[in-house]
Amino acid sequence: MTQPFKPFRGNPSDADIARLREFVEIVAAGGVTAAQARLGKGKSAISLGLTRLEERLGLRLCERGRSGFRLTEQGHLVHSAAVQLLNEIGRFSDFVGAATRRLEDEITMLTDDSFVFEFADPLARAIARISDRYPDLKLNIRMTSPDQVYASVLEGSADLGFTALIRHSDALDVTSVCAERMGIFCGRDHPLFGRDDATLSYEELRQHGFVAAEVTQEAAFSEFVRGLTIKAVAPTILSRMIMILSSRYLGMVPIEFARYWVERGAIRELQISGGRTANMCYLIHRKARPLGLGSTIFRGILIDELLVDQ
Repeated sequence: MTQPFKPFRGNPSDADIARLREFVEIVAAGGVTAAQARLGKGKSAISLGLTRLEERLGLRLCERGRSGFRLTEQGHLVHSAAVQLLNEIGRFSDFVGAATRRLEDEITMLTDDSFVFEFADPLARAIARISDRYPDLKLNIRMTSPDQVYASVLEGSADLGFTALIRHSDALDVTSVCAERMGIFCGRDHPLFGRDDATLSYEELRQHGFVAAEVTQEAAFSEFVRGLTIKAVAPTILSRMIMILSSRYLGMVPIEFARYWVERGAIRELQISGGRTANMCYLIHRKARPLGLGSTIFRGILIDELLVDQ
C-alpha cells in the first residue's frame, strides 16, 4: 500500500531547487521521456528525481505512464510557483552581479525575420551597447516567423520577442515601439508588372492570386486584403518573397525588404489606392516570467535605439 505523502516543512534546500528546475524542464518538454535530451539524463534518473520531489513536497505533481504525462491540479500550482521562484533567484544573481559591474546573464530574443532589413541599424546599435557594457552577458538572437516569435515568448522559451504579430493575450506584456512600412508587389513576369499604376483598379487586383501573411494588419488594410483572392499563405517573409518572384502571386512584403529585388528589376510595387500600410511592431514578454536584469536593461536599450530611427 502506498504511503501518504508527508506535508512539506522548512525552506527549500539546494537539492529541492535543483529538482524544481528539473520539474520545470519536464513540464516544458511535455513529459519525462521528452525531457531526457534537455536534462542530459536517462528516463529512470529523471523519474526518480521527480518522485523524490513529490515526496519532499508531500504532493502528487503529475500522472505519468502509458496514458501520457499530465499535471495534477497541485502540479499546476507548484509549476507556477517554481517558475516564479527560479526567476527570482536569477534576478537576485543579476542584481548582485550588476553591483560589481558584472552581468552574467543569458538573454534569448526572437525577432521577425524581415526586421533585419527595416531595423538592422537600431538592433545592431543596441547589441553593441549592451555587449560593451556587460561583456559577460550571453545574447541569443534568432530571426524566425512572427508566429514562432509569439509562441516562443508565450511558452517561455524566449525572454523577449520583437514582432509585428500581435494577438490579444492577458499573459503577455506588450509595448509598441515602431512601425514597418508594407506594400503589395508582383514579379516581373506577372501580367500586372508592366501596367501603369494609374490604370489599376481594386477589382483587377482581385482577379489575380494573392499570397497572404499571418501578421495581423491594422483594420482598414485587413479589410483591403480580405477582399483579394487568397491563393496561398506563407508564414515567413522569405517564403512570401519566393512566391512573389515566381510571378504567379501578388504579395505584401516590407518596402525596405523588397528594395534589393526592386533595384534589380525582379519585382515592383503596385501602388494602388489603399495598397500600403504600416504594421506596428512590438516588444513582448511573458508576465508570469518577470524579466531578469539583463533582459530589462536590453529591452530599455532596444526601445531607445528604435525610437531614434522613428
